[in-house]
Amino acid sequence: MTLPPELVWQVLDTADVGLLVTDAERRIVYVNATFTHETGYTLPEVQGHTCRFLQGPGTDPADIAAMRAALDRGEGFQQVVLNYRKDGSPLYYRLRVRPLALDGAVRYFVGVQEDHSDAHAAQQQLERWAHLDSLTGLGNRRAFDAALAQAVAQGHPFTLALLDLDNFKQVNDQRGHPAGDALLGEMGRCLAGAAPGRAYRLGGDEFAVLLPGQAAQATAQTAQVRRTVEQLDRGRVRASLGTAQFPEEAQDAAGLLRLADQRLYRSKRLKAPAQV
Repeated sequence: MTLPPELVWQVLDTADVGLLVTDAERRIVYVNATFTHETGYTLPEVQGHTCRFLQGPGTDPADIAAMRAALDRGEGFQQVVLNYRKDGSPLYYRLRVRPLALDGAVRYFVGVQEDHSDAHAAQQQLERWAHLDSLTGLGNRRAFDAALAQAVAQGHPFTLALLDLDNFKQVNDQRGHPAGDALLGEMGRCLAGAAPGRAYRLGGDEFAVLLPGQAAQATAQTAQVRRTVEQLDRGRVRASLGTAQFPEEAQDAAGLLRLADQRLYRSKRLKAPAQV
């Protein structure tokens, strides 16, 4: 016994994945109920159209080019795609496309789309955690390296400021590590307020701040950062600071780090011992 043709479409509508069928020219001939539920588009709205209406500002042109190239060759593919629902909201899904041949020629393409939004959100969260310092909430060394490289590549003037807390070891030794961690956490909140999105913890009690703008503007910002930091712990903590300006003083990340670190070390050597 074979399934009556009129029931085939009903069966496809029960699938919990989105299904669409296009002809060889990529014009849609069928979508199932799950496709409509996920995207907001009904079959009468999309029939005869290509899938271009699903694309939006965040759709990766490289993904589009790769998918088109596979279809031009008459081949299938699998790709995680960012498209957009009818209401404009983003939709991540895993798209699997296979060609259907009749009489030795590709006549149709069948696409299966599975919602990938939760998996994508989880991956994004993991990536954020991988670039976050858990103690302070600032970006970590990995995030700093990426931000510094990007700032250099963009070519706009900025200042790199390296900071650390003077005699921080004594805080840990005399008050205990919980007190030291609390101080670092407060330092993180302080820098986040003074330079939102531009402050990083490199490790231990060493921090970095990227300050955009010309030297005079960055100097004023740096002074404000120092004053804010030195209000921590009722003024009993002092911070040493070293800066380097791009592109006036160094033209690459390594040179900026080297110069700022040298000036940080010189600042610590010349400074009187901090109160603890």
